[in-house]
Formats: sequence, structure tokens, C-alpha cells
Amino acid sequence: MSALSELLQAENSKGLSARAISQEARGLGFTLNHDTAARYLRGAHGTPDESTLQAFSTVLGVSLAKLRRAASLPADVTEPYRPPVEADRLSRRQRRAVDEVIRAMLQPAPASQPVTELDARRGSRPARGKAARRGPAEPPGR
Repeated sequence: MSALSELLQAENSKGLSARAISQEARGLGFTLNHDTAARYLRGAHGTPDESTLQAFSTVLGVSLAKLRRAASLPADVTEPYRPPVEADRLSRRQRRAVDEVIRAMLQPAPASQPVTELDARRGSRPARGKAARRGPAEPPGR
């Protein structure tokens, strides 16, 4: 079971069912599905999105920072990100680009590929002055 699930169960002092948590969350304006709530309560979940954490925080009365820490997410800032005032000068295209950079930073890093024995041997060699080339040499003057 995950640390987040253990925290949710411990903070569920009223013993609310997943369906009851979901209904209360929807009554407060959140879109927490009862199946999602059940997965989080039993520990069969992935990385939570922000709206799920906010719903649990509000319904169970647990701080958002505490939920984030249990989910191994940054917990030091819990208010929404607001770009600096100068960001108003960005074009629509630039804003989309900034949004994509933010999304890319929030995605988990891809799993590293295993190092083969050959890669390990190559990596342990001292660096040489020039890189090896393949193919014909470039003509002079380019």
C-alpha cells in the first residue's frame, strides 16, 4: 500500500466509503469519481493529479502539503502557479510553448536503459582528443 493511501485511510476519521467521498467532493465542485476514490483508498493508483489531491484535501480536511508529501510530490508551494506580470506580453504561440515546457517538466523522466558491457567498457576509456569519424572525410574548405 502506498504512503498516500495509508494517509487517506488514517485521515478518513468518519469512515466514509469511496462513494461517499466522491459524492461529497462532487457536491463541493470537484469531479472525483468513486472508482478513482476507491483506487486511492486501497493503494491501487498511480501518481495523483492536482484536482484529485485537492478533492481529498477538502473532503477529508487534510492539508494539501501533507497529501503531496505522502505522494512524493513537491509540497512547499500549494497555491497555483502564476506567471510574472510580463507574461501578458507573450503571444498565444509563446504561451502554448511555455505551457508545454511546464508540462514536460512535470512528466516523469523516462526509465534509463540498461548499460551493456560494451557501453561500460567504452565509458571507462580515457577521452581522446578527436572523435572517431565514419564515412568519407570532408573536402577542405568547408
